[in-house]
Amino acid sequence: MRLRGELALVTGSTSGIGKAIALEFGAEGARIVVHGRDAARGAAVVEQITSAGGAAVFVAADLGTEAACTGLVAEAVDALGGLTVLVNNAVAGVVDGGDAAVSEMSTNAWEATLRVNVTAPMWLSRGAIPHLRAAGHGSIINISSRQGERPSAGLAAYATSKGALNALTRAIAVEEAPHGIRCTTISPGYVVNDRRDSEMTGERLARLEAMHLTRLGEARDVAYAAVYLASSESEFLTGINLQLDGGGSIARAASLG
Repeated sequence: MRLRGELALVTGSTSGIGKAIALEFGAEGARIVVHGRDAARGAAVVEQITSAGGAAVFVAADLGTEAACTGLVAEAVDALGGLTVLVNNAVAGVVDGGDAAVSEMSTNAWEATLRVNVTAPMWLSRGAIPHLRAAGHGSIINISSRQGERPSAGLAAYATSKGALNALTRAIAVEEAPHGIRCTTISPGYVVNDRRDSEMTGERLARLEAMHLTRLGEARDVAYAAVYLASSESEFLTGINLQLDGGGSIARAASLG
């Protein structure tokens, strides 16, 4: 139980990477607020956690507004009795199909992507920090992407937002270190998603595999890293960007675009 006693809010945790993090946190003893926009999927994740002996509740929120982000943190604190871990995982952009090259970018798509991918994590962190300070320790984990360092063509808003998120991590790490709060980034390589990749062609699979030296990533790989960064085992780490990409960041691998 590496996270026993920790109180965690995981945004975007009704599917994919966020769901894997919530499940692993629950298995390691944390009490969790599962977040998303789909109540049925949220209830299913909570059921998985609680049926395995963990503790979790679901809170719905759309992270496109400041009020919603502030309210989510407040509801999480009320549900858990405090907060010690925040995982900023919820994402916009590629998932919503609104990204493009800069030459073709609409202002609405650009602003919507940055609002959810950068501004919302700032709002959430701002709301969470007083509670982490009150607890005497805390960990903020931002889920970024290799796109923040090695962008692919046509993903300008997403890549920019992840680069900004990486900078936000470093700023929070510097500011909150005196208060015992750590802030770190995980930048996964390509992580297989059953719904998105169910009809993947052999050509695309080969291209994605070429982005890594080992194998394609799975959501549980990110979850294992998040457990470590949320636990006291990593209390000497802050401000880092963990390149969780199967070695792709150290070699000349193919890009997605």
